[in-house]
Amino acid sequence: MFRYFLHYTLIFFMALIPIQAMGTSSSEIAQLLRQCEKHLQANRLTSGKGGTAFDCYQEVLEKDADNTKALAGLQEIEARYAGWAQKAFDRGQKNKVKRYLESLRKVNPKSAKLAELEAQISPTRSTSSATPSQTPSPSDSSDATSQASSSEQSSSEQVDSQAPSSEPPPPKKAKITDVGQIYELINTTDCLIWPSLDMKEKGGKDGWESFYPKNGDIGIVLKEMKHCHFDNNVLILEMEQYYVPISSVGVEIMSEDSTTE
Repeated sequence: MFRYFLHYTLIFFMALIPIQAMGTSSSEIAQLLRQCEKHLQANRLTSGKGGTAFDCYQEVLEKDADNTKALAGLQEIEARYAGWAQKAFDRGQKNKVKRYLESLRKVNPKSAKLAELEAQISPTRSTSSATPSQTPSPSDSSDATSQASSSEQSSSEQVDSQAPSSEPPPPKKAKITDVGQIYELINTTDCLIWPSLDMKEKGGKDGWESFYPKNGDIGIVLKEMKHCHFDNNVLILEMEQYYVPISSVGVEIMSEDSTTE
């Protein structure tokens, strides 16, 4: 009789163990979520002493992969960084934009806002990776623009004096001097006003197939326009059947007597 009593008693307590463990786990998660919320309210999102909201929510998800509060918390962190980056972008604060995007990439590398802003602010090579000799200073940009304008004016005057008035001037050409200034993804945004949809589709890396421009390549300047958010001009060069958007500081305007391809 005692043996049966002991047997059923053991079964009873063994049945209670998972319930107690489950209760303890839920309590720990609830306590952890409260700590995450404190980090979030204090804007300790991805950096800060004593822990961050991002790390805290990740810890919750390690214990409960489908925890809705933790998933919502991560979405809130992503939304904050995206909002801050957009405001800095609208104000032309490029360094702040980059810092916010770095944090946004940590939270969600597949964020749509991350891809959108990176496509608009970054040529092929980011400014941070360029050497001093490669990165144009504001004065260099101004000088390059002035030289380009002077060359254009001189070329136009020469054409006007020599060519018959009924003939259009020859197309202006430019040679690529810095491929790092190519905006290879800008055609995926609405930053520029393209002359045609076909030109936009072939005006970026996604439409170039095996083609990729290189230093020394010469193209016909089809259009020059202001960047949607920054002071530099963007030239659209026609090369073969493709179109290359590039900053004006990354090209050399060719004179009429220059050797062309």
